[in-house]
Amino acid sequence: MKYIRFIPAFLLGAMLMACNTPKKLYEAQEYDQVIQRFAPDICGGDMNVKRINYVAASYHKANQADHERIQSLKSTGQPDVWPEIYQRYCSMKGRNDALKCFPSKVKKGMNYVKLDLDDDVAVARNKAENFLVAKIEQLFASGTKEDGQTALKYIIQLAKTNENNPNISRYLLRSNLCMSEKVYIGCNSEKSVSLTPEFKEMVLAFDEGELPKYTDFETQWDRNASYVCSVYASVGEIEISPVRLDEVTFKETNGSKTVEVTDYSQKKSVKVSGFINVWSYGDRKDKPLLSIPFEVTSTFKNDYTTIKGDREACSAETLSRLNTNPVPVPTDESLLLDAAKQLNDLIARELKK
Repeated sequence: MKYIRFIPAFLLGAMLMACNTPKKLYEAQEYDQVIQRFAPDICGGDMNVKRINYVAASYHKANQADHERIQSLKSTGQPDVWPEIYQRYCSMKGRNDALKCFPSKVKKGMNYVKLDLDDDVAVARNKAENFLVAKIEQLFASGTKEDGQTALKYIIQLAKTNENNPNISRYLLRSNLCMSEKVYIGCNSEKSVSLTPEFKEMVLAFDEGELPKYTDFETQWDRNASYVCSVYASVGEIEISPVRLDEVTFKETNGSKTVEVTDYSQKKSVKVSGFINVWSYGDRKDKPLLSIPFEVTSTFKNDYTTIKGDREACSAETLSRLNTNPVPVPTDESLLLDAAKQLNDLIARELKK
């Protein structure tokens, strides 16, 4: 019984290997697979003539097909052809690079010529990026769910064209917002940071109509809602400075009259920092779709001046400051609430981009 089970498995393996021979792949017009599978062996010293011939033929046929397609696309004069032109130039460059390690005799026998495609690739990528960005912005302008889904396809294409394009993360956010009937917004913190209910409430206190109109936002979890993404303001650190009172004392004179002037400056601040994390439920659960660092600061500052001596000795500038007085320094709680309001405004601005 063991042999009965083994023979079909062995035959299946043999059939799969046969299907992956250079001849079979070449006949199936899988030219890039021929190059990817067998070019490294040739670079490593495998001088099997048949394999070399199949790799050479695949190289020339694939490049010729790409070259003809590129010329045909360029002749249309349409901007939407550039993403495909860019990908085909990249394929040609990749094949050329794959064969550059071949021995000189092999290169000469297959008429291999080093292609200088760097400028063509750069121009095509720039034009492809420009088209994709314009197309994505056009789709977002409608704000519909359908156009948000279509925009996602172009965003993926943009990432393939240039993974370092600075717009990709925000485009992914906008496409998720467009596709969402409801978006949940929350506020949380790291374990080392404690947030009051009042702070969280202020962070989530959005004005009516303040958020984008193309989707419904809510700050209360709805079990019946179908969320595509959620937005969390995650507070990582809160820094509260001590009250600081700086003073500078100097003298002013006017003839025989003298006055001692002291300028005071009251200062206190609260800095809240962290990340605005956007989670897409279709992606990995351990990594947000977009993570935007934030830092908001609420600062109290009050300057006032006192004098000792003859008021008539004061300069005009000093006299203008004499109507100022010390005021009670705000509590930590009130400064934190002001920082929470700034964070609220920051979230709204990020979601409108």
